[in-house]
Amino acid sequence: MPDLMTTTRHPRSLVTGLVRGAAMWAVPILIISAVVLTWLYRTTTYRIFDDPLDSAVTSLIASVDVDANGAVAVSREPLDPRYQRALSGRYWLIGQSNGEARAPLRILAASRSLYGESLVLEPPVLRNLKSNMGEAVRASSRGVDTGETLRIVARQVILPGTEQPVIVLAGADKRAATRDIQRFAVTALALMAALCLALIFAVYTQVRVGLSPLFTLRNKVADVREGKSAQVEGVYPPEIAPLAEELNSLISHNKNIVERARTHVGNLAHALKTPLAVLQNEAQSGPQTPSALVAKQTEIMHQQVDHHLRRARAAARGQSIGVTTPLADVIDPLMRTLPRIYRDKDLYIDVDTETALVFRGAKQDIEDMVGNLMDNAAKWTKTDIKVRAETDKNRSDMMRIIIEDNGAGLDPKEYEEALKRGARLDEATPGSGLGLAIVDDLARAYKGQFHLSRSEMGGLQAELILPKVGAS
Repeated sequence: MPDLMTTTRHPRSLVTGLVRGAAMWAVPILIISAVVLTWLYRTTTYRIFDDPLDSAVTSLIASVDVDANGAVAVSREPLDPRYQRALSGRYWLIGQSNGEARAPLRILAASRSLYGESLVLEPPVLRNLKSNMGEAVRASSRGVDTGETLRIVARQVILPGTEQPVIVLAGADKRAATRDIQRFAVTALALMAALCLALIFAVYTQVRVGLSPLFTLRNKVADVREGKSAQVEGVYPPEIAPLAEELNSLISHNKNIVERARTHVGNLAHALKTPLAVLQNEAQSGPQTPSALVAKQTEIMHQQVDHHLRRARAAARGQSIGVTTPLADVIDPLMRTLPRIYRDKDLYIDVDTETALVFRGAKQDIEDMVGNLMDNAAKWTKTDIKVRAETDKNRSDMMRIIIEDNGAGLDPKEYEEALKRGARLDEATPGSGLGLAIVDDLARAYKGQFHLSRSEMGGLQAELILPKVGAS
């Protein structure tokens, strides 16, 4: 039966991950470096070790003589005194192989240091000498003394006056050189290990210092959560500064939401207080309350509730992320619909919009804003409406929507009054007086702007500045 218990995996520390990543490449590289350095030292040591042996073999070949009886004599022996001292660890020998594997060479001439003994060459070495006639061959061999290991240089040549090839070799005890190489290897590994530890410590210190702004940011966020600070404070590197700014924006956004909700509730309470007071006074003043009065006051209450609900929803959508609406999807249907609604005006709508403008917000909100303004223009114009949309010249992340008409327009003193809730500058025309106020509220919710001015066509010009997707 499978285990249904789930285990909680703790996220790995960022510092631990970075240090572990550095160690994963540093340790192998340092080990390889120690091995390479040891190999180079070994090669150099044996090259230096082999040079005197190579010189001794060359000197022996040059100074060897063969008499009429085939006896071999050396006219000048190598000068190193160790060749004269018995079992000194330095030997030379001129001999022949008897054809038997692992058998001592038959001595034709030898150094006194051999003390009457001979040397044994392994079959691979003998084959190598035979195939490389006259060339130096380097190999290892068992020495004369117990535990002695020789490093030898040998050449197989045919001497003048002889028919059989002879082997001329010189050898030396390599145990001292081997110990030096081993000591160097241990020292190199120890130094690389120390360097590895120092490097890991340096990486750890660097990571801790490099990530210290993140730790500071974490503490500042904790201070905000605990109420010790209003915002994330401090100066941060360019890589982290945007994060701190976004956190401050998020904190401000949350505060604005709470404050806006408190304001909406207060406004709604004040807006409903007057109709309720009127109904209460009328109910107390007479036995019956006129139905027309009740209907009017309840309609006012309904409009106020609807208005504040719109504002609350717009405020929430205004800070949403990832919601976009192509502007053409809003303007095109209105351009087709409004002439049908206002048939008596022979309405003409001129639309000039920048290609592929996309509103960064909900479709319902842009429909409410542009729809209210175009409907308002169609209601008051004589014949023509002009709609323009383009990227704002001052900010490439904002777009400018301008709606004009050739109606009577407004007096400049009436622009501010027209944006107030419930304001109706012409009581003869149907409407609630909330349209322009809704547009203004929605524009502010999206951190945009809404302005009224005089149009060059003679009527009213409504200008919206709203966020768009991407830069122009």
